[in-house]
Amino acid sequence: MASDPNKCLRCGAELSSMGVEKFRVGGTSGGWDLLLGQMAELGEGLLALEVLACQTCRKVEMRVPTNN
Repeated sequence: MASDPNKCLRCGAELSSMGVEKFRVGGTSGGWDLLLGQMAELGEGLLALEVLACQTCRKVEMRVPTNN
């Protein structure tokens, strides 16, 4: 069963794109940031995701952006 990717999974209303945001992933967490400073961020990367919002139920969804 295929569903419309532009419809909300919860209520079925149309989703509005809020743009593409880059999220930080990887690296270290916790007390290592205090000990290593910016060295702790060497393993971090950025993950681009398109953020979509439902204007009816106000839920947010994310998906991999298309390469247009």
